[in-house]
Amino acid sequence: MKKYALLIVMIVAIVTFASGCTSNDYKTYEGNGISFNYPTGWDEVSPDTLSLAVEGNSQVLAVVVNPDDVQNNNYQTLVFIQQLPGTATPAAVTESLKTQIQAVGGKVQSETDRTINGVPAKDLMYSISTTSGVVKTERFIALQDKNKFYAIVCSAPTDDFDKQQPNFNVVIDSFKVL
Repeated sequence: MKKYALLIVMIVAIVTFASGCTSNDYKTYEGNGISFNYPTGWDEVSPDTLSLAVEGNSQVLAVVVNPDDVQNNNYQTLVFIQQLPGTATPAAVTESLKTQIQAVGGKVQSETDRTINGVPAKDLMYSISTTSGVVKTERFIALQDKNKFYAIVCSAPTDDFDKQQPNFNVVIDSFKVL
């Protein structure tokens, strides 16, 4: 009888796991026409509370931050999503950003083409010094979906960037235009 009870418990566990009734380490942002997942320990904050360097007249749609990484009252590890104005292509926006980065002494580390949720995108990684003297590494993902242009900007101090990459990838890989 004990063998059958153990077998039943194992079957229930497998069915529960397969059906997706397990907890995960992510929350979901959904608003402003977009959605994405982000780490449970992170917080959503209002774009108005941060001084963000944004491309052109971009509207910042969402910001998520690691509340454990604050220096001089500034979040150091964060992701923000912005809607880009105009009709430029992701490639043109990326080229413009590369010029701006190099003009202020930043260094472009890589540029790749990728696909996010079926949409072609440009993925640019670079390092730059902030006005507060923190050297940061950032990823700038530019994509066009449903005739709108978006940028996903992932930022962390360079010493911590590699450790944050899995968190950034969760946001990037789950990004959707609603």
